[in-house]
Amino acid sequence: MATDDEDAHAEVLREVMKHLQTISFNDSPPELSREVHEIIRNITRSKDPYKKVKDQSNEKAKTQYPHLKKLVSEADDPLLMAIKLAIVGNVIDFGTSNRFNIEDMIDKAVKKDFEDNAYPQFKKSLASSKTILYLADNTGEIFFDKLLLEELAKREKKVTYVVKANPIINDATREDTKFAEIDKIATIMEGDAGQTQSAPGMVLAYASKEFYNIFESSDMVVSKGQGNYEGLSDVDRDVFFMLVVKCPLVARDIDSEMARLILKAK
Repeated sequence: MATDDEDAHAEVLREVMKHLQTISFNDSPPELSREVHEIIRNITRSKDPYKKVKDQSNEKAKTQYPHLKKLVSEADDPLLMAIKLAIVGNVIDFGTSNRFNIEDMIDKAVKKDFEDNAYPQFKKSLASSKTILYLADNTGEIFFDKLLLEELAKREKKVTYVVKANPIINDATREDTKFAEIDKIATIMEGDAGQTQSAPGMVLAYASKEFYNIFESSDMVVSKGQGNYEGLSDVDRDVFFMLVVKCPLVARDIDSEMARLILKAK
């Protein structure tokens, strides 16, 4: 996507392989991707290789949003439906090799009972929370997040929506939240503000002081996607993780099957 220059492709591969010889096996996948994608951008001189597919994801999700909104408004439990659809949106991911049919996933989410037992805990935590930190994941997916953000706004919750400060794969940035008009219902924060490169998942070592303070002080934290799960699954605070399992390693760690909708309380 960054260039069709095969010499550049070869140089990228050589430099990435050099870098992989220096890594710590304690580094999380988002930390590794942060450096690998910086190598790609520098060699190809492409600041945002995924720009085209990000825009396409946003445009497609925008056309689906009215239908999704109707599903929520007509549901017996609008909050539960908004959660399920927000998780379904996590299939829009160009950072993994797995591709899912989003229309099929929406249909299954509507018709199937939610298998996870964390929903009662989510509702209980939500009832006692005034401030919510919501970590975004990908473009396109943000329109699915918007359904849940609107349900939170109805309950008069103060939500901070966290995006990346710099382009990284197809992760959402502040520009994308404006396109989806999420900035009208939540406070937008760049979680790694001040960094010149971002990771595809929140890594506390690269987080801004403002993010860290809100992460510690918020009544409730909602984390979307595999990258944020990989970066935050070991943190010492309660977090609600929402994701679609798209990789065998995460499936094993989370003790789940591939392609399953996950709401997990930590």
